[in-house]
Amino acid sequence: MKFVTNTKPLSDALNLGIINANVSNFHKKSCIAQITASKDTLKINLEAARICSEIHLKGNGDDGVETIFVSSLLIKQLVSTFESSTTELEFTGGGLILHSGSSKFTLPKMVDESELELEAPKVPDYSAPEIDIDKSDWKFIKDSQMYAIAMSFIHPVYTRVWIGEGGDVLVGDFDNSLFTHSNKSKLGRTCLLSDTIINLFNSIPDGSKLIQSGDSYIIKYKSDSFEYVSQFTPQYESDENIGSYNSDIFLGMMEHPGSGISVSAPVITKFLNQSLLLAGSEDDTINFSVEGNLITLKDRNVDCKVKLESEVNEPFSIEFKSESLRKVIANYGDDVISFVPIYQDDEVSGILIWNNDLTTLLAGVEE
Repeated sequence: MKFVTNTKPLSDALNLGIINANVSNFHKKSCIAQITASKDTLKINLEAARICSEIHLKGNGDDGVETIFVSSLLIKQLVSTFESSTTELEFTGGGLILHSGSSKFTLPKMVDESELELEAPKVPDYSAPEIDIDKSDWKFIKDSQMYAIAMSFIHPVYTRVWIGEGGDVLVGDFDNSLFTHSNKSKLGRTCLLSDTIINLFNSIPDGSKLIQSGDSYIIKYKSDSFEYVSQFTPQYESDENIGSYNSDIFLGMMEHPGSGISVSAPVITKFLNQSLLLAGSEDDTINFSVEGNLITLKDRNVDCKVKLESEVNEPFSIEFKSESLRKVIANYGDDVISFVPIYQDDEVSGILIWNNDLTTLLAGVEE
């Protein structure tokens, strides 16, 4: 079987469907692309954790249907280097031969087609309402909140992004006492999203549409040269072995008071970067104290002071991990931030930081 299609649409489709960050040995199917050719259509099926995708491209093939499994990253990277306007895919028993101009390249077959079939999206046959996707919201979540997601599976629910029915988005790490909040979701239901789904939202083209389908969602995109459909399935706190996010507790703790102490984020970030240059390890701590009209950042190597525009009525002091505090403040960019201390049993246990878009709760180091 041979199939000829235009190179640019093929490369664009592979770049859209194969998200590098979602290819992982922890999910073996993400490492494989299922390529199927028929007389006039090339179909590409892909999987990642909680996601399955299908792409259709037009072209010219032989009679019959042929399927082969190849490395997803390898075919994406290889096709992106082709300069010929068309690419011929030749299906053989041992692999897939790609012809570009006078050159040819053989991709080995990863698995026998009789042993595996990737899951395909299940698009509802009824006329479901299509929702426009605001990519800027999902970019904000990825850029400003995903750094806080838990890496440890001791509490697996915190390795997910909590999405609230009303638009709340919580990303946090229970073990490191760090939580972030925004109102950037328009999914309209309470659920948990994997990092792979966040990556998916950040990779789709402008003009993509979202459809709710039972417990899953469908993303659709159609261009002049190919059609793309992806289905992702959130998780829910009621699922087995997930647990409760305790969102009501954290949302309550992250409510803004009437006013806070204001300071320029980049000034704090600069001093924290200087502190980390001299740090001995990632576990080094820094003292964050507020008194009068000054913030003092002090550790064994630095003693830096930031002037505030107004006096603080109640001075306080707390110890943080230097790197944790730097990440939190740096995510506010060049903005002016407000903050207040958080008390537990009449002792300062952390700080609450916010601007118009993002709220962060960071606990201090326990003595």
